[in-house]
Amino acid sequence: MRCDRGPAVVVEPNPLFTPISFPMELAQLEALCERLYNSQDSVERAHAENTLKCFSMNTEYISQCQYILDHALTPYALMLASSSLLKQVTEHSLALKLRLDIWTYLINYLATRGPELQPFVTASLIQLLCRVTKFGWFDDDRFRDLVKESMNFLSQATPGHYAIGLRILSQLISEMNQANAGMPATNHRRVACSFRDQYLFQIFQISLTSLGQLKNDVLNQLQELALALSLKCLSFDFVGTSVDESSDEFGTVQIPSPWKPVLEDSSTLQIFFDYYAITKPPLSKEAINLSFVINDEKAFRMEKVLAKA
Repeated sequence: MRCDRGPAVVVEPNPLFTPISFPMELAQLEALCERLYNSQDSVERAHAENTLKCFSMNTEYISQCQYILDHALTPYALMLASSSLLKQVTEHSLALKLRLDIWTYLINYLATRGPELQPFVTASLIQLLCRVTKFGWFDDDRFRDLVKESMNFLSQATPGHYAIGLRILSQLISEMNQANAGMPATNHRRVACSFRDQYLFQIFQISLTSLGQLKNDVLNQLQELALALSLKCLSFDFVGTSVDESSDEFGTVQIPSPWKPVLEDSSTLQIFFDYYAITKPPLSKEAINLSFVINDEKAFRMEKVLAKA
């Protein structure tokens, strides 16, 4: 079977993507995806990979990926579509409108179908959403609305949507905190600095609010996600992403001064101690790690004061 543009299934009209003929029957594609991700036969896996690689290499197949997301029944087909789009977004200079369409589509898709998907599919889609956001950060201000969109997930009544909101914020921090092969280092630093200065503290406050709301929640998964989000905020490479590399403090691990009132508020440290007391490992370990980070920051500030005395 060749991955060409022979007529088999026609993509339904969609305002987001320009449809072209689907390269193979959907059932055949799902079977290939099953072999790609699950087969123990290396030859069979290689054949499946070679047949399906067009989805990640040819920009004309972006519409096919969206068709798969809309119609496929197996998680492995959804995974193929998501991972292929991630590679397309990272390695190709896609038109701004197309990237905005993909961004909007992903948010709506996660809102409607996210809670029912397999966790590895949800994680892949969230990574794709955050990658599109980072690469478009300075191209259009609408990409920066992802934090606001995440809060819409947190406001939903279902635990599934709440979890997706926390996962989006956590992945967004990870995406901003690490360089990407498809983005020059200088661009990465500019985007990371902008994100750090405009949104990171807000996300940290969201994590604290979530921890307060979830303290009596029986779903440990949500507590774990909120604790992990707090830790990611405090573990961000604050100074390493600084555009002012002539600063005397460049390379010093230091949380920005505007965070000081919240970090020195006794209620902030207390919430982590509370989680340490009411949870079991590994959650209790996460909670105590957060208290260590805050105490280390306080000790660092005190050392600076004494050094100047």
